[in-house]
Amino acid sequence: MEMNIAGAFVYFKIPITQTTISALLVTCLLCFACIKLGKRLKKRPDGVQVIVEKMIDMLYNMVEGSMGKHNLHWAPFIGTIFMFSICGTLIGLTGFFRSVTADLSCTLAWSVLVSVIIWRNNIKYNGIKNWLKGFTEPIVIMTPMNIISEIAQPVAMAFRHFGNVAGGGVITTIIYMAFSLASGLVMNLIASSHIAVVIALSVIGALVLVLAILKTKKILHYWFGGIMLALGVFGALQMFGILSGVPVLAFGIPAVLSCYFDLFSGFVQAYVFTLLTMTYIAGSLPVPEAAEGK
Repeated sequence: MEMNIAGAFVYFKIPITQTTISALLVTCLLCFACIKLGKRLKKRPDGVQVIVEKMIDMLYNMVEGSMGKHNLHWAPFIGTIFMFSICGTLIGLTGFFRSVTADLSCTLAWSVLVSVIIWRNNIKYNGIKNWLKGFTEPIVIMTPMNIISEIAQPVAMAFRHFGNVAGGGVITTIIYMAFSLASGLVMNLIASSHIAVVIALSVIGALVLVLAILKTKKILHYWFGGIMLALGVFGALQMFGILSGVPVLAFGIPAVLSCYFDLFSGFVQAYVFTLLTMTYIAGSLPVPEAAEGK
């Protein structure tokens, strides 16, 4: 095994990207979870089975509300995309694997697959002549615009999901680098000063914290006291060469941002992509005559 210039692992002259490895791992984990959770089911569910059945009910209710009751057979496909999107985003939190959704090739493949399903449904229920005729209506001049619209749909879906996940990772990295640089400047300044400065920072921070705990109960005092105490303690440690070069100020804040971009935003983008998938597929499927008569 060796690494080529593009960053892909090469096995027997076959390049395998980091995204492929992450996607295979997510696929294996989801398959293992399905097999594990599908065994030894009880008529009276308890524990994990209750949670799983509740999630499945929510999935089918979401599909029924967006696509109609006659399209409930699409629920496994919709659920697979939703879970793969979430797990593919969260795998980036490990620090060892790349987020699957942070690669445009992955989200673009999903979008193209959805478009192929839509085209297949249109041809199946309307005929290939009527499908091709739709590109020239209302007038022949609209043909280029209709073709561009068909191409723009999967591209927009892919870039929306990819852009939010990849952009969040870039923003988190930039902020971490900024705080690391600021930490080095501040800690070196404190470490190069007199020991009295370190003691003063520690004492002031401890007093403010005690005052906040016993009397004021104000969040601002907690923050101010905690920062002053941390600067004093870590400044002393760096002065004696114990924590030299450690980005103290970068602790916590990038993690909080990661919770937003990787957790909250990951769930939101997975839901939006899934909702668009259901909407587009449902639009290509005709409503049964029985449903129309009701």
